[in-house]
Order: sequence, then C-alpha cells, then structure tokens
Amino acid sequence: MLHGLGLLLKIQLLGTFGLNKALHTDRAKAKRSIALFLLAVIAIGALCVGYSLGAAFGLGSFGLADDIPFVAVLVGSLAGAVAAFLKANGVLFAFKDYDIVMSLPVTTMAVVLSRLAALYAVALLFGAVAMLPAFGVYATYAGVSFSSVVMVVLSVFLAPLLPMTVAVLLAVGISAVAARMRHANIVTVVLSIAAVLAIIVVPNAIVGSTGGDDAEIMAFLAQQLSAMAALLPPVAWASTGIVSGDMVAFGLFAAASIIPAALGIALISHRFASINTLLMASRPKGSFSFDAAGKNEASAKPRSPLVALLAKEASRLVSTPIYLMNSCIGYVLVLVASIAAAAASALGMLPPEIMGGKVGALIAAFLPWMMAFFVGISSTTAASVSLEGKSRWLMYTAPVSARTVLGAKALLSLAIAIPSVLVGGVLLSIAFGVGLLSGVLAVIVPASVAVFVTVFGLFVDARRPRFDWKSEYEPVKRSVSVTITVFSGFAIVLAGVLATAVAGAIGAIIFSVALVAAAWFLFGKLSAAPLRE
Repeated sequence: MLHGLGLLLKIQLLGTFGLNKALHTDRAKAKRSIALFLLAVIAIGALCVGYSLGAAFGLGSFGLADDIPFVAVLVGSLAGAVAAFLKANGVLFAFKDYDIVMSLPVTTMAVVLSRLAALYAVALLFGAVAMLPAFGVYATYAGVSFSSVVMVVLSVFLAPLLPMTVAVLLAVGISAVAARMRHANIVTVVLSIAAVLAIIVVPNAIVGSTGGDDAEIMAFLAQQLSAMAALLPPVAWASTGIVSGDMVAFGLFAAASIIPAALGIALISHRFASINTLLMASRPKGSFSFDAAGKNEASAKPRSPLVALLAKEASRLVSTPIYLMNSCIGYVLVLVASIAAAAASALGMLPPEIMGGKVGALIAAFLPWMMAFFVGISSTTAASVSLEGKSRWLMYTAPVSARTVLGAKALLSLAIAIPSVLVGGVLLSIAFGVGLLSGVLAVIVPASVAVFVTVFGLFVDARRPRFDWKSEYEPVKRSVSVTITVFSGFAIVLAGVLATAVAGAIGAIIFSVALVAAAWFLFGKLSAAPLRE
C-alpha cells in the first residue's frame, strides 16, 4: 500500500497548478508557475503572520499571555475545518477521473489517504503560519520548558485533525442530503454558505461585542476565552499541556485528535465507492415532450449573443457549487457584515465611542478598504475561461467576437459584485454614521476594486487557460490565474490603504479612478486579440 500511496501523492502534487503538464511540455512555464505560486504563498503567509503576532501581542498586553496557546490551537483547528469543508468535494469526492483512479492497482485506503493528505497539507500550512508566531510571542511572555516546546510542535500537526474529520463528514452529509433533492446544486451552495458563515461569523459575534476601558476589555476577553474552553475541551487540554507542562492533558488532546481521524478514515474508506456513486449520480429534472418544446420554441424571443452568453455563464456558476462558493463568498460576507452592522446600530448595540472622535475618523477613512478586501479576493472570472474545458470549441467557433465572449464573463462578475457593494456600502455607512463623502467612497472604492479584479482575473485566465482538468476543483482552487488574482486583490487593497493614509479621500478617489482606467486598458488589450487555446 505504501508504494501505491507514494505514487498517488506524487500525482496529487504534480497535478497542482498544472505542473505535471508544464514539466513535460514547457519547463520554463513550470518554473514560472512555481515562482508565482511561491510569491503568492509568501505574501499571504506574511499577512497571516502579521495578524497572528498582533493578536498574540494584544492578549499579552492585556495580561492574558497564558491564553495565547489556547487561541493558537483554536486557529489551527479552524484552519483544518475550513480547508477540509471547502475542498472536500472535488478532491476527496466527486472528482471526474474517479473511474480511472479506482481502476488502478491500489487499495481504496491508499486513494483516500492520498486525497486526505492534500486537504491536511493545506490545513497544516495555514495552521502552522498562524500558530507558530503566536507561540513565539507566548515564549517571550512566559518561560517554556523543553517538554512545552515539544508539545507546541506536536500541536501544530494535531490541531487540524479532529476538525478536519468533522468538516469532511459534514461536507459529505450536506452533499448527500442535497443530492436527493431536485435542485441539488443550489441546496449544496446554500447549506455550504450557511456552514461557512457559522464557522466564521459566530465566533466573531461572541467576541466582538465589547467596549470600554482596558480592565473591562480584559475581563470580557477572559470570560469569553473561559467559555470557549468549556465548549472545546480538546483545545483546552492542548493549552493546559503547553502552559503547565501537563503531559496527561496533552495526551488527552492527542487521543481526541488521532482516534476520531483514524475512525473517520476507516469509515470513508469503507463507504468511499457508495459515497462517490451517490454524489456523482444524476437524475432527470423534468419531463420532455415535443409539443411542449414546440410551444416554448414558438413563444421564445430571440436573444442577443451577449445575453445568451451571459445566461450560459450564469448557468455554469449556479450549477458548479465549488465555483460559486469560491468566487462569491466575499460578496456574501460583505452583505452579512453590513446587515449585521445595520441591525446592531438600529438596536443600539454598537459602542458609542466608534461613532466619533479618532476611532470614528479611522472607520470613515478605511471602511471602504475593509469592504474592498473581501471584494478583492472574489472574482468569477479568474477561472471562467478554464472552466470551458472540453466545451471550449463552442467558445472558439461561435459567430461572435472575443470581446462579446469575454464581456459576458466580466458582466456576470460585475452583476454580482456591484449590487453587493452598493447594498453593503450604504448599510455600513448608515450603521457607522459616516459623512456623505465617506459614504460615497464606501461604494466607489470597493466597486473600483471589483472592476479591476474582474478584468484582471479574466486577463490572466484567458492568457493562461487550463483545460486539462479532471474536476472543477482544479481550475477553481489550484490554478495559477486564481492565485495571481487573489494576490493582486491583496496587493491593491494594501496600496489603496497606503494611498488613503497619505492623501486621505483624494488619494482614495485617485486610486479608484486609476483602477478603473487600468481595467479598461486591460480589457481592450485582451479583447483585441483572438482567444487562445
């Protein structure tokens, strides 16, 4: 089994970002892909490290240094849950080369382990980047023994296991429930978004409702962390082991992580074929008759090529849950945050000190960029050309220009982004009581970021399309174009924040105009050239 597992792991690794094809056709292209991927990883990693250090130093400054290990292990656990939940379908289940993989002379256990290893590696990477800096800060506040250092290292590897197991089973359960319903893809997306919001929003809602002086904040944080420790015993055991050198407590954490993971692997391996059969089964969605078809054809009005292509793009987005989740979750978070802030303001739950003074001025200045961050990492276009896959011949042979084909892809993204930004910007402006200029910028700034990211993602994907994917997961999650687009979103938001910090509202306006102009130039350059194979 080990030999087969090693080969499957190698295939999974080389399949990432199309490296296997590039290595056998164009090594220079493979090197560029690896370099871009590493650059994006470094940039995102630096952001995670900065956030981790800030949170850890914040706890230390409030006299809660002993709670840093608890928070660090909790973050590592959440990384495992989110990574596994978002990536399970397409990596572990419902992959299009399922028949080929299962016909190989390897055991089902080897197939399951190789694909779970991909999920675990993602969770481990993000977990380590977030946990290790926090543990470093903890070491500066409290002396650590050799046994504590060993437990810190082990906790990085163990933290993702239990939540990853639960998340994989939850993802399978949601897909299995949805698969039995008429509109399976829509149900999958709705349930998945609800689960992600529960993972992300609920902890913030619990922690993020305090104000007052340092003593009140410290007491509130201590109370919340104590409550979370009671709700999450395995994380509390890990923290106790690291802080107190308690080997028994850490042993309980290790057992609670490893045993469920082993049982989960055994269960998934045993039911692997039946789960995939259920998830990949297709059912007719209605009946067909020539009489009904004739009536529909006679009553249908002719549509313009752009409208027809826009409908096709919308249909693909809705029918591909991983695509919809990955490209639109930022817009969902903007809407949820804005509605929650508006409701909290109406109910008088927002601390009054954030409405004025220096805090109010900072919120007014940088609120647009807070929204722009979520918009900047969301784009339906970064994988839209690659997702044409085997049906790309339709795109090449249709009697329409490249401008029309690509314009439909861009319009779909903007049709989702602009209303989300408009609603979110208005609600947040009202909730925080910002002035007219700041309220206008809360719409203009994220809208300009949405325009740029939409066109830039389309530009990169059209120039470097990847059509040899076996599952929609690959172009949506593993493609170079998506990685570059997300990285560009981080970069332009950071540049915009700096421009606003230096030149104020004028800097934000100039930067927004520059983004729209750059997007117009890129789209003109892209649409003037023929579509590439």
